[in-house]
Amino acid sequence: MKVTVDIDGVLSDVVGHILPILNIKYGTNYQYKDINHWDFPINGISIGEHLKEYFFNQEFLLTTPEIEGAREALIKIAKHHEITIVTGRPEYTKRYTYLWLNDRFMYNNIIFTNKKTIQSTGCDLLIDDYFKYIDDFSNSGGKTIQLLQPWNENYIAEEVNYVATKWKEIPKMIERMA
Repeated sequence: MKVTVDIDGVLSDVVGHILPILNIKYGTNYQYKDINHWDFPINGISIGEHLKEYFFNQEFLLTTPEIEGAREALIKIAKHHEITIVTGRPEYTKRYTYLWLNDRFMYNNIIFTNKKTIQSTGCDLLIDDYFKYIDDFSNSGGKTIQLLQPWNENYIAEEVNYVATKWKEIPKMIERMA
């Protein structure tokens, strides 16, 4: 099976990485669990907009921690499946995104796009945290796994095959769908 995996919120802990920076900058004390939607405002600006600004910072991109268990799970998945990374990150992040990924994960290909379907990725299965991408992929005929995060707990995709709370659950879910 060809498996495609999102980066931000799935492989890369950009929220956990940016929160301490924003808390210091704005004198706030937000925790990871507080970010209950992607438009969560910090100093009147959504966390998603703050991230776009920090995506210009190569140090930020290169030092972002990975989501717990992602590396180990991808190693298991890669034994039997082809892995394509798919991300909606802006083009200007390409160089540092490649460097970050190559340091941490096994994968066969990477696609930069906001359109996540079977046709745009050439894959059979999508692992993502964003319900809209899950629904788009499902509606194109694909299989899906949604990784739960605080910002999507109230936004479960209508067409999702499986919902995972941790990466360690995902290899078994894939095997059930293969």
